[in-house]
Amino acid sequence: MLKSMTSFISNQYAAVLFTMDQDHITRLMWMSSLFMMAFVVMLMPAYYFDTRLLEGSSVWAKPIKFSLSFAMHFFTLALLAQQLEIKLRTGFLLKLFSYLAVGSMLFEIIYMSIQSGRGRRSHYNLETTYEMLMYILMGVGGTLLVTISFILGVMIWKHSKSKGSNQGLFFGSVIGLVSGSVLTLVAAGYMSSTMSHLVGDTVNNVNSVPLMGWSRSVGDMRISHFLSTHLMQILPLIGWLCDHYRLPAKRVVLISSFILISISLWTLITALLGKPLY
Repeated sequence: MLKSMTSFISNQYAAVLFTMDQDHITRLMWMSSLFMMAFVVMLMPAYYFDTRLLEGSSVWAKPIKFSLSFAMHFFTLALLAQQLEIKLRTGFLLKLFSYLAVGSMLFEIIYMSIQSGRGRRSHYNLETTYEMLMYILMGVGGTLLVTISFILGVMIWKHSKSKGSNQGLFFGSVIGLVSGSVLTLVAAGYMSSTMSHLVGDTVNNVNSVPLMGWSRSVGDMRISHFLSTHLMQILPLIGWLCDHYRLPAKRVVLISSFILISISLWTLITALLGKPLY
């Protein structure tokens, strides 16, 4: 058992967790992920001791969920970016959008936390001029956060070191980052245009999925948003597993991509029809 675990950890992909290049872009993304995890720890006491509710959930639920999502997002970027040569990874394009993405992350999480402390909404809030301006800026920030993943996906497609030898990781990274970015923007765009993530009669809409908060009474576009965003982690992971266990990587990743993208689109259409998934 110990020998098997040692062999697994020494695998070239698993080892990248501990041997990521120490260039400043990798450190920026990796430290951003760790910072968001630390932020979750900071917010947990507020979550447990502050009993105020906002739209049926703890006022601190949103910044905690976003912190976890941001942590996963930047860890994914740091890990998948290792497929690029250092010269490309630290080049002007990726450097520019990496710093813009990190700045957007800090802006969004700080503003969400301030609004949570005030007991006010950060999203879909146009009640004051200040909140309307901040909501617009959050939209810009959200776009930049997925632009970096789209750019990284395209760069891996063009310049990946693993293109020939590790096709599962290559195809999973490219399809996951590019399709996840595009579908996330589509779902977020619909929610922003309607100023709500719910579609249907939301009166007394208190029936929701535990932890996630998704509505079980009306259509909820957050389900599609969630699935779309996490294509960026799921598909590279599937590809990595295919490479590790010597499965037909390209075929498995392409079939998995078709299924998962179809589910993401189906949940969005279902929500737009005002129908709950559960």
